[in-house]
Amino acid sequence: MMTLRELRGLPHFSISQLKTFLQCPRKYRFHYVDRLEPEFRPIALAFGTAFHVAVGYRLLQPSTARDELHTIFRDSLMAEVKADGIPVLFEDEEDLGQTIDLGIRMLDVFLEKVPLPERVLGVEVPFVIELEHPVTGEIASLPLIGGVDAIVVDEGKLFVWELKTGKKKWSADQIEYDPQPTAYTMAARELGHNEAEVKLLVTTKTNRPDVQIERLVRRRGDESELAETALDVLHAVKAGVDARIRGWGCRPCAFADRCGA
Repeated sequence: MMTLRELRGLPHFSISQLKTFLQCPRKYRFHYVDRLEPEFRPIALAFGTAFHVAVGYRLLQPSTARDELHTIFRDSLMAEVKADGIPVLFEDEEDLGQTIDLGIRMLDVFLEKVPLPERVLGVEVPFVIELEHPVTGEIASLPLIGGVDAIVVDEGKLFVWELKTGKKKWSADQIEYDPQPTAYTMAARELGHNEAEVKLLVTTKTNRPDVQIERLVRRRGDESELAETALDVLHAVKAGVDARIRGWGCRPCAFADRCGA
């Protein structure tokens, strides 16, 4: 199978694209249709990438010392921030040093609260899903492509891990409705892991970081809803729907200046 990087180079649809359109179709157009260069890259994206790198390294190299994992996180974040191209924008009065310190505290809490699984079957495992409308049987014009954060065996059970970092824990509504775990459930089945459960691991960016651990349940009805919503969005994009949605997402939007007042 192709690597995740190779798959993402092909025409495809993703959960990030789905969420972007539902948040603001105009932002979707700027990013995925017009392919405009954003004004900045939020530090949260760079931070999340570096955190995933460190956790992935721990899973694949379980004997790695804590100090070395700190270094891996630090180096990964610095590389993301200092890379050529789109500048990274920090939040409020934070700087790189403070962000690194926070990430190290979060990583330490993750190491303490999330024991190593019995076996690791894969990290950043790529998947391709053909979405079919549950009523009409229409196949989506683009495949759903993504990568499962980790597939592990723990306590004799198969789990798909969804790794997140965030300012706060997931709400009950996010736990019930977020489409990412639904996609992971479908992906696990496509990969031959029919009995896999989704485990959500959210490490919080608080003064005293914590890890929210949730075992998520997704049913066939959730999968049908995801497929139906994705096809609706693809049809809307093809029809040129690009309504501007004003709200909380405008302030941190990397296309705010292009969007206009």
